[in-house]
Amino acid sequence: MAKGFELGLTLTASFEFIQVIQNKPTLAPRGALALVQQSGLLEGLKIEDKKDSKGEPDFCRVWMKRRGGFEYTTEFSMADAKRAGLVKAGSAWESFPSNMLRWRAIGYCIDVVFPDVIGGMKRSDEFGANIDNAGNVVDGSWTTVTPAPAYVAATPTQQAAPTLEELVAQYGPEAVMQANGGFIPATEDELWKVGALLA
Repeated sequence: MAKGFELGLTLTASFEFIQVIQNKPTLAPRGALALVQQSGLLEGLKIEDKKDSKGEPDFCRVWMKRRGGFEYTTEFSMADAKRAGLVKAGSAWESFPSNMLRWRAIGYCIDVVFPDVIGGMKRSDEFGANIDNAGNVVDGSWTTVTPAPAYVAATPTQQAAPTLEELVAQYGPEAVMQANGGFIPATEDELWKVGALLA
């Protein structure tokens, strides 16, 4: 929430565009492009999808121009993706190669032309997150649900821990962070604790 606020995103957009990968906040490629477009600094954008002699996606070339004259062109190819170990069975790189090439090339161009707009943040795909054909992060992890802590026993009707979105909507982001010692609740236990403190 705090990083999104620094970049000028709304609370809900922060949850949509920023993911924590390897304990670091990262931007979804779609989020990086959204920040650049809303900045008013993008004067020109050109995206060229190129195919090989068999009609298969080969590479994507992206050109961006920053208001004031600075411009840059970058390319990302299937050969680059294979070298980096991105093309795996069942991945979006196999199903939607054109879109995947496009998002990677867009991200690299943004890194050069608009590092200030994205706050120097790395993109989720650079940390190995799986990206879908629309530029969204689809990587996730799941854990087994543990029983509710003893201090919640007073509310037996509550089946699941409150979500961060529910707590923020009801009490506001400042109160939620304050109840959790200045940090965003990240575990189910912390969500239970914050919910109990604010109730």
